[in-house]
Amino acid sequence: MQSEHIRIGNVERDLDGAYKLLDEYIAAVKLEGKNALRLRLLTEEILRLAKAILDETTLELWFEGDSKLTHILLNADNDLDSRKQKELLSVSKTGENAADRGFFKQLIKAFLIEDPTEREWSLKDYKRKILKKRKEDKYSQEAWDDLERSLVANLADDIEVSIYKDKIKMVVTKDFSEGLSTVGSTVPLVVTAPIIVESESLEDLKLTNRADEEIEELEIGSKDALHMKLIFEETMGMLKEMTGEYNAVVWFEKYKKQACMKLTAKTLMDVDKKSTLLDMSSEGNISVKGFMGKVKDVIENGILGYNNVMKLQQEYGGGYVSYGTMGMYGSTEGLADSGVSWSLVEYRDALSESMDDDESVKEAWDELEKSIVASVAKDVLVGVKGDRVDMTIVCDLNK
Repeated sequence: MQSEHIRIGNVERDLDGAYKLLDEYIAAVKLEGKNALRLRLLTEEILRLAKAILDETTLELWFEGDSKLTHILLNADNDLDSRKQKELLSVSKTGENAADRGFFKQLIKAFLIEDPTEREWSLKDYKRKILKKRKEDKYSQEAWDDLERSLVANLADDIEVSIYKDKIKMVVTKDFSEGLSTVGSTVPLVVTAPIIVESESLEDLKLTNRADEEIEELEIGSKDALHMKLIFEETMGMLKEMTGEYNAVVWFEKYKKQACMKLTAKTLMDVDKKSTLLDMSSEGNISVKGFMGKVKDVIENGILGYNNVMKLQQEYGGGYVSYGTMGMYGSTEGLADSGVSWSLVEYRDALSESMDDDESVKEAWDELEKSIVASVAKDVLVGVKGDRVDMTIVCDLNK
């Protein structure tokens, strides 16, 4: 669903119009309860933040998506003069000091195009970079603390700012998947130190030892700790099978009733490697085995583009199951570069709905039931956009 577009010249004055547009969108996509409230709060905070940066500039606002994945979109002219740029780099509109190396400062720099070669900024990329530097760099730790305090950064699943000539576009993404109703919407009780994983270091036993140490920091029961260890080991096994080079950051989070493992990675994909992988994907994915093999396929093909994920299939008993299509959710046709979102819950539901009519689907269901990760995880969420990969595996904690 794509809402109407409205123009906002003054946030305080025009907020009622924005709320009306939001209410119409919420009704159209059937968002309810806490999800509707979260989107309302996020919209208000984003408007205030954008106006603090852009001052008198008129904003164009609209919404795209559905009840699983929604995008808040803002367009504006970038006509800040040098005086205003300097002011923004030191002090926010409200008069509060902005952190020199914090989330707000980075978002401001994205709007000001200080470096002509840097035309895009992403919250997820920013988080990944901070996590890699967090243990060694004092300022990265301060930036991480600043990020954790930001209401906007905690409510949004991603924020992207792109600039073309004198036009600015901000896309704020909110994922309403059931598995993320707690994860990503509330502050975790524990966030472990990051584990750096690179494609050439996957055989290093220190990775497993590090994971064991970080899981101990969660202070969860022995059965839950075993589940998190199994998930980490299965994920490392999947990464070993992936084509190409990459560097990833893995960490664990604990909430009141859930724990999760998060992975964010950047693939080192040049044109030749991408062409080779594209050729491999066009030959079909009939030999893929196991649930984590399917996750690997979604990631690798997602790097190539949406269309390749749609072609993912597996042969079962003479028939084919399009597991990429079955796991997809939150696709927005209005955003050609919206990336790929894939979920275990969506995949399981799609298999369940088709099982009565197709023997091949029954075999795929049996394979899913045998998966360690699928059996212990509440959901596995995979997001791929360009050369960035994000994965969250959520588990309910035992009482």
